[in-house]
Amino acid sequence: MRLDLFSLKLFVDIVEERSIGKGAAKNCIAMSAASKRMSDLEQKLGAPLLLRQSRGVVTTGAGDTLYKGMTETLSRLAQLAAAVGDTANGVQRPVRVLANLTSLARDLPASLKAFAALHPAVAVELDEQPTAATLQAVSRGDADLGIVAPIVPYPPNIVAFRYRVMRHVLVVPANHPLAAAASVTFDMVARHDIVSLENEGGWDSLLRKAAEERGSGWHVRARVGSFDAVCRLVASGFGVAIVPSPTADLHAEALGLRVLALDEPWAELPLDVCVRDVATLAPDARQLLDHLRRRTPAGVRSMAGFLFPKPVPERASRGFADSTSSH
Repeated sequence: MRLDLFSLKLFVDIVEERSIGKGAAKNCIAMSAASKRMSDLEQKLGAPLLLRQSRGVVTTGAGDTLYKGMTETLSRLAQLAAAVGDTANGVQRPVRVLANLTSLARDLPASLKAFAALHPAVAVELDEQPTAATLQAVSRGDADLGIVAPIVPYPPNIVAFRYRVMRHVLVVPANHPLAAAASVTFDMVARHDIVSLENEGGWDSLLRKAAEERGSGWHVRARVGSFDAVCRLVASGFGVAIVPSPTADLHAEALGLRVLALDEPWAELPLDVCVRDVATLAPDARQLLDHLRRRTPAGVRSMAGFLFPKPVPERASRGFADSTSSH
């Protein structure tokens, strides 16, 4: 079977534009020529791909399968072309890493520093992104590695490995009614004003899910973009907050905060390092993946969180579709 790459790219554009005419215009060909190419493609594949409707086109089941496969293929071809061009011009492409706030609060910076010492010739670009955005970027091939929390379903083409488990605690001002408690439940926390991260982010979704499961309301008095800012607002009396324990340890003494244990199964939140395809990773990115996996503490892979299924031992864990992104 001989498939025309231009026609396949045209098909992807038509699906995304929901219009043969707009897809044709995007590729600088006539609508009639685009329609003919789609008919020829359907004939070669032996299946209808598009349903023509009054408001545009939609994919059939076969068309949806082709679209998903071609978006991956086109992304890989673009990466390949960029890599060939970089090699020809003597340009070293950096390993692109996206990570959530929680991973940056603990071991990831030290892990990357150790990697740089071992591989000084490898450039690494690190960007903080919420889990959902990171998963999309890795799935599209726009990032090599992502550090995420399994608080949203993982795309089916993502492979994830358990990296760390992060303990979360409650921070309160020293004069707060909860300050004398040894530990607290979420029900106790939800009775007070809360300082949290951005609305509709992963951390926000996790807390909302916890509240919904208990049938309790919760009031977020302030939202900010980092856990450091969260701690400063708590110190000023805006409310209480659930933060990673390393962040609490860093700020507690300087800001006069009380750190309380959080008596909830999800207080221990897994962190995963994810890639799209281990086999097709660039050598530098594969070195970094292996480095991060070697630095995973013993026993972490067997730990299971409250909202998250237990990962299968010695195998890459896929997404956690049953779970409920700044995280």
